[in-house]
Amino acid sequence: MKTLFLAIVLIFSNQSYAQEKTEIDNLFVRVYNLQGQKINKGKVHAVTNESIQIEGKKGPVNLDVASIGLIKTKRSAGNNILIGSAMGATVMAILGASSADPDAWLFDTAAEGAAAGVIVGLPMGAAAGGLTTIFKKSKSYAIDGDLLKWKVFQQMIAERNY
Repeated sequence: MKTLFLAIVLIFSNQSYAQEKTEIDNLFVRVYNLQGQKINKGKVHAVTNESIQIEGKKGPVNLDVASIGLIKTKRSAGNNILIGSAMGATVMAILGASSADPDAWLFDTAAEGAAAGVIVGLPMGAAAGGLTTIFKKSKSYAIDGDLLKWKVFQQMIAERNY
């Protein structure tokens, strides 16, 4: 009885002190320059009238509107394929290793079963990851250093329409 009471007290007295995140912090973008080369990628931290601040691996970066040619939301299709192939290979390797039988004429060790699982799971996972790109709904915004086109992007961010 004491344990139950203690568990209830702990559950109801627990408070979350995590930092609150706004929806804009969850928007991942890829930014391209006027020549079409990717200059940065990361989560949007802030959007002003003249720049965008992106939180990437190297910390926050401010990019001026005049240097931005194109902004694409969400991650690339290759990311889906990579994650899918890694997951497929891992799952099939575990299944192959766990189904190894020393009396079988094929895959008699766990290592052989895991290797066969990786060989089968990689293309299956990649195909599944490729199929998920159909439902991704990423958007592209051509900025071309134009402040009027930048206002449209700002409007999209303000309305949370991404």
